[in-house]
Amino acid sequence: MSRLFDWFASFSLAEWIMFSLVGNFALFDWSVVLCGWIRRMFGENRLFDAAQPVTRGDVVLAVVATLLNSLVAVAGWLLWQRGWVQITHPAWWRSAVDVVIFLIAMDLGMYVFHRLAHHPWIYPWLHARHHTHVSVNAISLFVLHPLEVLGFGSLMLSVMMLVPLSGTAVLAYLVLNVLFGTLGHARVEPFPEWWSQNRLLREIGSSSFHAGHHQHPTNNFGFYTQIWDRLLGTLK
Repeated sequence: MSRLFDWFASFSLAEWIMFSLVGNFALFDWSVVLCGWIRRMFGENRLFDAAQPVTRGDVVLAVVATLLNSLVAVAGWLLWQRGWVQITHPAWWRSAVDVVIFLIAMDLGMYVFHRLAHHPWIYPWLHARHHTHVSVNAISLFVLHPLEVLGFGSLMLSVMMLVPLSGTAVLAYLVLNVLFGTLGHARVEPFPEWWSQNRLLREIGSSSFHAGHHQHPTNNFGFYTQIWDRLLGTLK
């Protein structure tokens, strides 16, 4: 993994901008393909009767979100190059711990950010567009106000500046973030029924959990876990 980050460090700014664009559009494509595969595999566990129609406005917002995600990646690279972000390469077990730390920290920050986005003064101009998707489609994850995308990116970079993380953890988090977001907007529930009965596994944010937020916008603000909703009384 250290060799991979040595390679990243050797890029010029122009090369990293291009790499970020290609990488983020690849993640976007992977999310769309994965969403379709999940729906085909688990179609019998449907959460919504019909998919949200894809509009031209949805496509524009999704492309803008992907471009802004690329901008966040460029900002992260610059912060790393200048020493504001520390990337480590520890033993595998420490990298695993870092993944958990990163996920829990981001889940808390995103819970707070998401709940603020539902404040009556903020919701109409910032987050309401995402909630026009009462049902969801393959690009609902990316149908966000540009300030939401930049807010999430700023939160992620802030955590990385505060906590030295392993390179493995950073890459794993980026993949897991897209995976959880795709699952949350897949319109079906891939997890078996017994999953929700297990006291540990049920805390993982499932498709049903986020679908519940689209149906009941005052509940289920978490992304990766149900922990903060359970503790703060917003779980449904």
